[in-house]
Amino acid sequence: MLAGYITATTADLARVKELKGDIYLYDKMTFTNRDFSDFEAILSLYLKRIRGTTETVVLGVAGPVLDNQVKTTNLPWHIKGSTIEKKFSLKQVRLVNDLVAAAHGLFFLKDDRFYTLNKGIAERQGNIGLVAAGTGLGQAIITYDGARYRPYASEGGHAGFTPANQLEMELWEYVYAQQGYVEVEDVVSLPGMERVYRFLVERQRGVIADWFKKTVDKPNAIIEHALSGADEIAVKTLDMFIDCYAGEVANLALKGMTLGGVYLVGLIAPRIITALDEGRLLRRFVRRGKMESLLAGIPIKVVLDSKTALLGAAAMVISQKR
Repeated sequence: MLAGYITATTADLARVKELKGDIYLYDKMTFTNRDFSDFEAILSLYLKRIRGTTETVVLGVAGPVLDNQVKTTNLPWHIKGSTIEKKFSLKQVRLVNDLVAAAHGLFFLKDDRFYTLNKGIAERQGNIGLVAAGTGLGQAIITYDGARYRPYASEGGHAGFTPANQLEMELWEYVYAQQGYVEVEDVVSLPGMERVYRFLVERQRGVIADWFKKTVDKPNAIIEHALSGADEIAVKTLDMFIDCYAGEVANLALKGMTLGGVYLVGLIAPRIITALDEGRLLRRFVRRGKMESLLAGIPIKVVLDSKTALLGAAAMVISQKR
């Protein structure tokens, strides 16, 4: 059995086995997507390296999965389960949205892999929300039917960005002037963080800092300078980013009635966890007038395990083999 997790930048693959109810991942490898023309080239190299047999594969992929195929949103690939089955003589290849995979993985994580931002009304059963801010913005709802949890994919990150104050209105106009539309992902993501920084520099008629010009990983540099307090605009950028992030988390919580909690997965939340824990995210999260008391009771946790989606894909491939 083989599990995989494909993001805009990397592809993680691992063989899977189950022992006494626990899931084990082995022969784990991470590939940089830009080094390959398509996913099939990655899979071919992986199978050659492990020199083992594979029959069943589940892949969590960042993008909308339709008819067991996906055109990745932030990557120029078209991945088809049937094509992979035929090319590699596999019994079954199942593609699922990466947030669906992460939702399955959530239930296999130990308690120390979560960091609580809002305790809320703990241990309450109900729907659960997932928000994954990273290269893009993924969202999912895990519904609770009274007996079990069922994850559902969405493309909520591509819904329209809703400003909540004058400054955010100006940001909306700034992004709209550049591309003619404004998705939530255009703001709440790593590229979005860089966009917010450039907006604030232009708004203050300032000069882009040398550290920003020189660095390759600009979003991470913004985070570093913001957390250290070394750059005023970087600090304002992170504050504004957290406000917009919290606003979208609240939107998902209200639309999904996620009384069971909201979990923040992805690359960004663990990196800025000290800033999130200062209370700014929670203050903006609950600031919804009539719904303030409802939102205050919803637990919010950061998922610290970067391989949650890979673990979830592994759980799904085991379930298929039973």
